[in-house]
Amino acid sequence: MKNLPEFRQHIAKPAFLSIILKVTERCNLACPYCYFFFSGDESYKEHPPFVSGATVDQLVEFIRRAVRDNGIGQVRIGLHGGEPLLLKPDKFAAMCEQLRSALDPLCDLMLVVQTNGVLVNPEWVELFGRFNVRIGVSIDGDEAVHNIFRITKKGKGTYAETRRGWHLLNDAMASRTIPSATILCVVSPQQDGGKILRHFAEELRATGLNFLLPDVTHDSPEATARFIDGCGDFLVDMFDAWADLSRRKVKVTVRWIDEIIGAMLNDELCRRSANAKFEPLWQFVVSSNGEISPDDVIRGLDPRFRTFAFNVADSPYEEVQASPVWQELDQAQHRLPAACQGCEWKHLCHGGPYQHRYCAANGFDNPSVYCRSLKRFFAHVADRVASSGYPREQIARRLATDWTQQKEHHAAPD
Repeated sequence: MKNLPEFRQHIAKPAFLSIILKVTERCNLACPYCYFFFSGDESYKEHPPFVSGATVDQLVEFIRRAVRDNGIGQVRIGLHGGEPLLLKPDKFAAMCEQLRSALDPLCDLMLVVQTNGVLVNPEWVELFGRFNVRIGVSIDGDEAVHNIFRITKKGKGTYAETRRGWHLLNDAMASRTIPSATILCVVSPQQDGGKILRHFAEELRATGLNFLLPDVTHDSPEATARFIDGCGDFLVDMFDAWADLSRRKVKVTVRWIDEIIGAMLNDELCRRSANAKFEPLWQFVVSSNGEISPDDVIRGLDPRFRTFAFNVADSPYEEVQASPVWQELDQAQHRLPAACQGCEWKHLCHGGPYQHRYCAANGFDNPSVYCRSLKRFFAHVADRVASSGYPREQIARRLATDWTQQKEHHAAPD
């Protein structure tokens, strides 16, 4: 792994707001691990299947007020579901036109769609290009692996359909018709992470992707030692495959790996990683009826996280953020668990995503349920970076620094 990524000057990001808009609350698949439909939160059944024009109008005004009153420079709207491409293309186009015309003059607006890819066709590709929409496609591995998890309601695998849709998007990105197309994969502890990464890079020709750990908590029955250790095996194998592809000059960016190595190699990126937990909780989910709530994975943890009495029709951003439940989640995101305070990897991990720390008995004040696998993964990455010739003491110095006392600067790697 001699060709380490370059991490040089990075422009500071402006204050931002992230909205996950549920344009549909239905899906054409029935993936068994889906946190939206199978986490115990069935509120989607009470919501309209598709977002209405009135709700989009109200969302636009909600965002306009938030931008104006809080000096927000960037707004990211994720058009999600369910499966967002169940929305008719003409309604999707009208919605994007409205969002662009109303918000582009006020802020840096990013539109993103996360899709299972099954319904992608040339008409959708044209729309994504017309409205400058970034695309993420959920793919869980090669055909055998993907068809275990990504299934129709009749149990049929969807790899062939998803692969067809992916190639349409990837070709459109290569021709610069759309701004980006990336793959998002959920880690599966029974599978070979290296094999899956190589499939994405070599068979599907993906140049950008990321991996997510399954959303389990300390209360989840599936969070056994075998499951947690299996996820660690997946991550280590995935990293080794990435390093081998990098050595062979196969271009593929894995977001999580870039973030970890960046913090190990660069003072400024380590400072930003260490201080990420101090950023405000700026992400809202807006349901198809306009209800505002935390992220879907949080809604499934406890009923109090899905009984918000807020709606974009009449609830300003400041009122939502000041609510007791939102403050609880904001503190959970920012407060490092007591057991993590002395950990050498805390600048990289921050205790892990807070849904992975949750336990009904004591809330979020726990290490990640994946703690030992994450430690193993970080140590493995550090070993590989050091074995490539980078000074191990520089990695140790960065990870041991109290970056809360450091001002922003733009240091290049030593």
